Amino acid sequence: MEKRITEINEQTCFFSKCADVDLDHQENLPSYYDDILKVVRCSADNFIVNTSFQNGSITVRGKSRITVTYISETEKCLCCAEFEEDFEKSIQLSSDDEEIFCEAEICPKYCSSRVVNQRRVDVHNSFCLCVRAYRICSCNMLDECEDLCIHRFETEHLSRIGSAYLRSDFECDTAAPDGPVKKIINVFAHPICKDVKLTDDKLLVKTEIGFSVLYTVDGEPEEVKRCETTVQVSCVADIPGAEQGDLPLVSVTMGDLYFKIKADENEKLNVIELAGDICVSCVVYRKCGIAVSDDCYSLSAAASGVYSQLSLDTDCSAVSDSTSQTMRFEFSSADIQRVADLSAVMADGCVELRAFVVNSENELQFISGRLKPDIAKHSVINAYVASFDYVLKSETVIELRVVIAYFALDYTSRQFRVLSDVELGEEQSVQTPALTLYFADKDEKLWNIAKAFKTSVELIQKENDISKDFCETRRVLLIPGV
Repeated sequence: MEKRITEINEQTCFFSKCADVDLDHQENLPSYYDDILKVVRCSADNFIVNTSFQNGSITVRGKSRITVTYISETEKCLCCAEFEEDFEKSIQLSSDDEEIFCEAEICPKYCSSRVVNQRRVDVHNSFCLCVRAYRICSCNMLDECEDLCIHRFETEHLSRIGSAYLRSDFECDTAAPDGPVKKIINVFAHPICKDVKLTDDKLLVKTEIGFSVLYTVDGEPEEVKRCETTVQVSCVADIPGAEQGDLPLVSVTMGDLYFKIKADENEKLNVIELAGDICVSCVVYRKCGIAVSDDCYSLSAAASGVYSQLSLDTDCSAVSDSTSQTMRFEFSSADIQRVADLSAVMADGCVELRAFVVNSENELQFISGRLKPDIAKHSVINAYVASFDYVLKSETVIELRVVIAYFALDYTSRQFRVLSDVELGEEQSVQTPALTLYFADKDEKLWNIAKAFKTSVELIQKENDISKDFCETRRVLLIPGV
């Protein structure tokens, strides 16, 4: 008995967990920094360096980039201190598989600080770490077998082809038009994905980073100025099996960021150098069609099917769109006279506004807030702030107009019973009449009728002039014998 059996292999997510990570850091100022009088802003930007799976544990390694903007005690001027801390988080996973594919992402929560003394700041850094694990799930499917009728149905599903995580360096200079620069007190960095192109086994990602730099110049009192620039960064990810026409899901976050003041050609400190890298996470999906074998019978012998379970993401659709929204951020205790600099980013599904503002006493303050945008829920979504502008409505209200771009995938996870093999008994001599009358119900499947009468669907369709695989109305069918 000749058989043809196909092996189906799919990357399946079998483990997903979100864990809160709380880190405490003690940051001591280097000797060449001024003493701290008051902290204006303390921020912690966290990013992933790599993930690994070993001995039943997923380990995520990353870095926390901590920035403290403060007023110095001696000169009462603005200063900025940067620190970098490594972190590592392990999550236990009960699996003996050797080949596990891991993904992780960070959803920021909050950062708080406490000035211990003039040289030390204690920082509490909190974020949510989301981890997913994938493995190859295999399933045999019987495609053909001699003297066997096999029922198949077509379905479309979303297949995960592969993923990649990489970092890409950048370096650029920007002129400070109101220099010479005394000190850099803050840098807002806003990376976005501009273009994605797929070729065989390769994914080209083009990104743009927008920088907004706050700096001070000499004056009484010290003046705060701002400049901005953009830089283009491209990188190539290796994703074996990827093809043109697949569906890439790409997210870009900031990694390392360094800045310093440089002299221009006239030996004046009018140039700001920016350098670092971005973290690019890529996942490639594909819409696939498959004919699933799910039942069988023999015309001449007793047949016993052997079945397996197959999980597929069906009813899949891809959405690429953008939405423009106006958001009203209220800060009840604020005293905003003007906005020195403002940034808007996506954080944990919210639009987070971060702003340096100047109050009525000409003091620089930092404020932040989060609001949930109106975006429909999707199975998988990558959303980012494509552009924004703002209006200062009052001393306590900032109105943000934001364009959110997103790429989303929707699907339904379903379990299918798949015919993997068949066991046939001894051949039986069955005498069937040339034609049999059968009263079929509306929507009754021809396969079930053919199986019951040991004939074929094709013969029933031909004898009764039916093009579909079911009865559209209640009717009498002529069932031909074989």
